[in-house]
Amino acid sequence: MRIQKIVSCFLLLLFFVPAAAFGLTGSWDALFWPKGEDLLDGSAAGQIEESLVAAFPGRDWLCGGTAALQTALGQNQYNNCFYSENGIIRNLPDADEQITAQNLQALQQYAASTRSPCYFLLCPTAAAIEQNQIPSLALELLFNQKQYIQRCYSSLSSLVYTIDGYNSLFSHQSEYLFYRTDSRLTALGCYHLYVSAGAKLGYSARSMDYFSISHPVHDFVGNVASLVPYVSVQPDLISLFHYQKHNWTIWLQPDPGTNEEKIRLYDLSQLESDDPLRVYLGPDCGVTDLLIPDTPYDGTLLVFTDGSCDALFPLMALHYQQVRVVDLNTATPAQLSQIDPDCFDQVLFAFSVEHFGYDSFVSDALGAGPLS
Repeated sequence: MRIQKIVSCFLLLLFFVPAAAFGLTGSWDALFWPKGEDLLDGSAAGQIEESLVAAFPGRDWLCGGTAALQTALGQNQYNNCFYSENGIIRNLPDADEQITAQNLQALQQYAASTRSPCYFLLCPTAAAIEQNQIPSLALELLFNQKQYIQRCYSSLSSLVYTIDGYNSLFSHQSEYLFYRTDSRLTALGCYHLYVSAGAKLGYSARSMDYFSISHPVHDFVGNVASLVPYVSVQPDLISLFHYQKHNWTIWLQPDPGTNEEKIRLYDLSQLESDDPLRVYLGPDCGVTDLLIPDTPYDGTLLVFTDGSCDALFPLMALHYQQVRVVDLNTATPAQLSQIDPDCFDQVLFAFSVEHFGYDSFVSDALGAGPLS
């Protein structure tokens, strides 16, 4: 009899406490109240459930506590991401082979259509480099980005020179190479790519001693934080490399050929924009030139990229008179049609596996070759 009373009291509390909490917090107003047609077509139940979940009092606190408990137990996977206090790492499915083939064919055709030597840097993501943060049982299920990069490189002819970004990052995997809350490379990760690329592009990369490093932002929250919203992860630093050896000024020319005014490298106002990482190349305008008027170098470099490693190009600009950076995600057909690769000494394709293997943006933009 006593057990029945206890159970009855528990059931009453089970219904009364949430109802009281909804009333006290005003969450009733956020609930979905079905109409007649919703009840008839059977959609009401799902809509009611979704609104209950979204409006439940203390939902954020409960979800945050659950995430903390899962982290402590080592069950740190959610929404195709691995997470811990050290950061969020997005896992990638196997790359789309058809899209990959199309993108590779576009690179091959572009290289065959220009007299300028072409180079390809395919960069892995944090899931391939920071495997010490991924549960050991999940490692066998990861998409093998190293093999994928090697397959892509081997499928290209001698017209395209490849740059090994994987090993240059993996050999420094204990360093701050990727943001904790964003899928892109940090300035330090881009520095190691800069060093690796120098051996192929023909410049002598400057050592870290040549730079002073500032950290104007200590609370950056990037594009993967929303995928695991209830995990407590330390925000990121945004770092800027300042060359100290010579008193050179690097200028950014947004959308060359227009009347846009040149701006100095590292426009700090971009840190207040919706994407603070624009500080590296300025406003998102599709095509940007990096220029050093008083440099002793006279080489020119054309870069096609996807926005995954923008901090790389101000470092490369130290060895050229002009570096033109074309973001294939935002460059317009009109802008692309005005670019003649034969006017540049070298052409560099710099993409992340995260985009190259899953999005046909390369073949869509370059598939018909230069000056189409």
